[in-house]
Amino acid sequence: MQEFALVKLYFNRDVQVEYGINRDNTIVDFYQKNNLECHIGLNNFLQNDDEHRDQWFNEYYTYIREPLQSTPSQINTPQLSLSLPQITLEELKRKYCNFWETERVYFSGGETQGISTLDSFLAKRFHGYHWKLSRPILAQQGATSHLSPHLAFGTVSVKNVYQKTKIRAAELATMPKAEFSLKAFRDRLRWHDSFTQRLYFHPEIAHTNRYPEFDEYYQPGDLNQQHQELFHAWQEGITGFPMVDASMRQLKTMGWMNFRMRAMCATFLTINCGVSWHHGARHYMNYLVDGDLAINNWQWQMQAGITNPLSDTFRIYNPNKNIQDKDPEGSFINYWIPELLGYSSDEILSEAYIGKSKYPAPILDWGKTRKVNGKIVSDIRKRVRERIISEGGEDYDNAIATKKSVDKYVESRNKQYKQKIM
Repeated sequence: MQEFALVKLYFNRDVQVEYGINRDNTIVDFYQKNNLECHIGLNNFLQNDDEHRDQWFNEYYTYIREPLQSTPSQINTPQLSLSLPQITLEELKRKYCNFWETERVYFSGGETQGISTLDSFLAKRFHGYHWKLSRPILAQQGATSHLSPHLAFGTVSVKNVYQKTKIRAAELATMPKAEFSLKAFRDRLRWHDSFTQRLYFHPEIAHTNRYPEFDEYYQPGDLNQQHQELFHAWQEGITGFPMVDASMRQLKTMGWMNFRMRAMCATFLTINCGVSWHHGARHYMNYLVDGDLAINNWQWQMQAGITNPLSDTFRIYNPNKNIQDKDPEGSFINYWIPELLGYSSDEILSEAYIGKSKYPAPILDWGKTRKVNGKIVSDIRKRVRERIISEGGEDYDNAIATKKSVDKYVESRNKQYKQKIM
């Protein structure tokens, strides 16, 4: 045992998959029982004891404001002798030919690139962040931070990003709108970590409906032929709804979409197409370079109408209204749908291209599917609401907490809107 006492283990805690959480707990238990050193790192804040979950907000800010640890000048690692099969660069290229043939890399990896991306955002790109993040073409061009892949892979830490942003905000104290944009950005960092916290205590939400009543409507099993056709059109960006299709083509090419388009495409698939969120969530995770299981799958359940049952309503995005509100010049649509080049937003909204362009007609009646499928989901939500109110207990407490969180988010968005029009 004295020989093993020299062994020290350093690793980052896994909160993305249930297997990883169980594995990490087993390792920690083993090391503690054998009086071995075990150091657990985190790329973001996680409160892993059940007793203080109601104090998450305060403890988050205590953590996020702690001094950053200095980067070590060198790391001593044991010399290991391993017999591994060797592969030449040419063999590697043949093995991963699809990767090597990528025409353009939209998000470069590594800590140096992550810090550079953060610095460029804080230098200039943050201006107007609080409203530009909803405009897909502006977000694509760099109006948002583009740090999400780095946060997902841990090449930069939330703590580092928060503290640098806070310093920059202090420098701009005499510029209320600039300071407000950075405040909106910092709020989204907290929002990011809150999803990680939720998944840690409820790993089942990655694959299970939050409330069992929805099992009758949303299932991960094979799709029937009609739903397969709808799902395929959605995946390939050929639904006949330009804002949906531009977003899905962007996802397939860039591995990224801005947050509003992710939500809009999710409601289109689940509510209008009637396809279970499980299929859409899996597709997103297969393509998103910043794919985060905690955020992705919970947001899919949210857009499918499953979460926050204490609210009487849930949001169903109108793709055509989003053209008017978020892409009035048609820049985003024109960028990703060459079939519609030359058509104005008004002509696109009036479907003037039908019969004159290769772009397809709509695959469904949006208004009808919204009404029919929306009522099915609303009725299930009502049953969930009645049950958790009558039973009380943990489900009720969690539902109350979720509603408060959503209400706070809506209030924040309203403030951002008022700030935008001032």
